[in-house]
Amino acid sequence: MSPRHDAAAGRDRLSALPDDLLHLILRRLDAWQTVRDLSLLSRRWRRLWASSPFVTLTRSSHLERFGSNLLLRRDPSAPLRLRCSHEFRLPDCLFTCATLEEINLSASSSWKTISPKSVCLPRLKKLHLKEMLIDPSAVEKLNSGWPALEDLNLHRCWLGSFEVSSETLRTLSITDCTYTEIRVSAPNTASLKLTVSGKVNLSAMPSLVSVWISGHLAPCASDLVAALCNAQCLELFRFDLILQDVMQKSAATEGLSFSHLESLYVGECLVTDFYNTLAFFIQRAPNLAALALDQWKLYQRFNGSLPSHMSGEKKPTIDGNLELLSALPKNIEKLWIRLSKGDDVEEFRKMQSLLKEKTKPREMEVV
Repeated sequence: MSPRHDAAAGRDRLSALPDDLLHLILRRLDAWQTVRDLSLLSRRWRRLWASSPFVTLTRSSHLERFGSNLLLRRDPSAPLRLRCSHEFRLPDCLFTCATLEEINLSASSSWKTISPKSVCLPRLKKLHLKEMLIDPSAVEKLNSGWPALEDLNLHRCWLGSFEVSSETLRTLSITDCTYTEIRVSAPNTASLKLTVSGKVNLSAMPSLVSVWISGHLAPCASDLVAALCNAQCLELFRFDLILQDVMQKSAATEGLSFSHLESLYVGECLVTDFYNTLAFFIQRAPNLAALALDQWKLYQRFNGSLPSHMSGEKKPTIDGNLELLSALPKNIEKLWIRLSKGDDVEEFRKMQSLLKEKTKPREMEVV
């Protein structure tokens, strides 16, 4: 039957759609619109929001009372994936929601505090926080209250002294956060992303596959590096700052092997810093198959011009590092180098030539 006949007969074809499709429509709308406006369409739409697994609270849903009432009046058996903006303060009932599976919170104007009285989230699998402040008193409650957590992402948050303890966690990302110490006990983590700006204590991670590390300061850096030894893929930015501490404690890394490491990316470095990082890994990674050196990232970060304290550094010459390059694994298959227009580009060209000669990669690209 045509849409014109449906309209003439007073049929509501939209409401005739199955719940799953209607919930996908609601997913694109703010909760305020869903409850206030769509409830006027038909009787079926009046309570459809109560069973929708997707709830988005933004500026338009500005009343805290509305948000709290919405969560309290939902179907308690329906799964819940919640996205909130900075305008909404989290009610305590959120942290004891038995069907909550995902939380995505962002406080773009100023840090908002997470300080629940109690935490019981048995089905929570994904927690993403941006620019939030986690009260120290809440850390223990969170770790005991999310027994099924698989994905934890903290970006630009204030953490203080923070601990993550989980047997189920698979993906952990803590980037650009403010903290004094982070302790992680998550043996089944496969993906790790970390900005190092304070003390980091990582317990063994035998399931690690991919690691992204950006280094600033690194007290107890040798313990941090040792925890990464099972990784298959490493992406390291400004890692020389971390290695400075490691190199001074050779006993702490004696016998350390990266035998699973297949791909190594080193970015945001001067020539001298590439040598330090390469020297550390090529002696410990016999199965390295892909190597990427990205000097251009450093110049990109400083808008094409290095600060005077960096541009004036004395840089080593390639001639003094022939022994290092000769120790490179011969089975490297992919070699990728990106150069800047800095004053050390000639040294990189020499390095490129020797890397190609020593490793004979099947694929090589220089940008």
